[in-house]
Amino acid sequence: MEIFSPPQPDSSRSDSLQSDPSESRKKAGFPSKTAFAILACVAMLTFWRVHIDDHKGFDPSVVGEAFRLRWPMPPPPILQNASAYKSDKQETSPVFIADPKGLDPFFAQLWKLEQKKAAGVVTVLHYGDSPITADLITGDVRAQLQSRFGDAGRGYTLIAKPWAWYGHRGIEISDRGWKMRTGVGLMREGIYGLGGAAFEGGPGATSSFRLTESEQSAVIVEYLEKPGGGIFVVEADGKKVMEQTTNADAQKTACIRVELPRKAKVVSIHPQAGTVTLFGADFRNGAIGILYDSLGLNGATTTVLARVLQPELWKQEIEHANPALIIINYGSNESSFGSFVHKQYAAELRLAIQRARTAAPLAAILIMSPMDRGERSGLNEIETMQTIPEIVAIQRQIAAETHCAFFDTYDAMGGNGTMARWFTANPRLVTADLLHPTPQGATLVANLFVEQLELGYNRWKMQRGITTSNAPSAVASQFGAH
Repeated sequence: MEIFSPPQPDSSRSDSLQSDPSESRKKAGFPSKTAFAILACVAMLTFWRVHIDDHKGFDPSVVGEAFRLRWPMPPPPILQNASAYKSDKQETSPVFIADPKGLDPFFAQLWKLEQKKAAGVVTVLHYGDSPITADLITGDVRAQLQSRFGDAGRGYTLIAKPWAWYGHRGIEISDRGWKMRTGVGLMREGIYGLGGAAFEGGPGATSSFRLTESEQSAVIVEYLEKPGGGIFVVEADGKKVMEQTTNADAQKTACIRVELPRKAKVVSIHPQAGTVTLFGADFRNGAIGILYDSLGLNGATTTVLARVLQPELWKQEIEHANPALIIINYGSNESSFGSFVHKQYAAELRLAIQRARTAAPLAAILIMSPMDRGERSGLNEIETMQTIPEIVAIQRQIAAETHCAFFDTYDAMGGNGTMARWFTANPRLVTADLLHPTPQGATLVANLFVEQLELGYNRWKMQRGITTSNAPSAVASQFGAH
């Protein structure tokens, strides 16, 4: 099976381009005219930059741009029979499709929260790649949903920071001494926690979580039970509140809930004896409201869900989390591999959905497309990577086929050329890599998503004769949102 193979030149066209033998001999010599033209262009560019363009001198990156030219890529797949699913979906807008077999149970749980008819926590698991690794986008979505439906806590965070920029809104994380591993870049199953990462350590390893925004009443520690497992302790503001062994007859994931003292500010977790494997700390606050878990991994692709998370262990973790909604939000990293997108991405996404359904048969599933991703072309131009709209089209069709909801982030934020506009906006909405949003850009994406979710929820209520006065929030359109 070909995995992430780079696109190759299309050699099948060579026969049709052959000229007669005499012409071939004429063209066999050194292309002096072409070389002279290139040298002339370089000379003119150098003159312009030295004498006119603020004395910046010739920029060597101009030459480097020549090596960014793409070979002809394989043609995108033909998406057939997409219209066959039209009667099965509710198009609340061109960018949000709420399949009645998918989101209805989730909306029903939101309605119970809104009516406060019963205590309960509605959990959303948002799996994705680096744009949400620092809790950008997801942090804003969490804040808006919890403001509307109730705050059940900060939610799940990894035990330690796999990358310096990993973060979680409302929690400052510091750690040392852990041996870390993540499921990124692998094509084989492994032992990971709910968030796709594992942390192994003995005495001397430690993690501290400073609660910076709101008090949390409990923390649920996710860990691995195994023969010979060690012991870890949980402290609150320097005082031990729990000691737990991880030794067991068989290997399986486990969770333990630890009640925290009132007004606790710092929660610390560290091994006390032997070696322990910890996965995450899930902070809770009350027994009613929304819990929105940001499960982003740097460099992650759909393969994390399709092939890396060990099915039996992941099912154990999912059963404990009890999600009402699972969001699958990948595609940014796949966009760098055109051949993979054309040939294998659709099958990989179907497998990820299948595994998610097996692990959480009662949960709704929503496919969230990647944002626009820009790349530089020429000297100062920025254009959309051509694989991005192709990935979005594949996701849209497969969501329809598998009765998943679908949010088209790419079109919602403006579609083709958005990152060029975002990079020149004031304030800037995307970083220099033309992929990761700034905090301002992340907030805009979150607003777009919540607005469309609100439209779908209101439509669900109207179909059931439930009157609503909640109007969707206005989202700035000056950056191309529609």
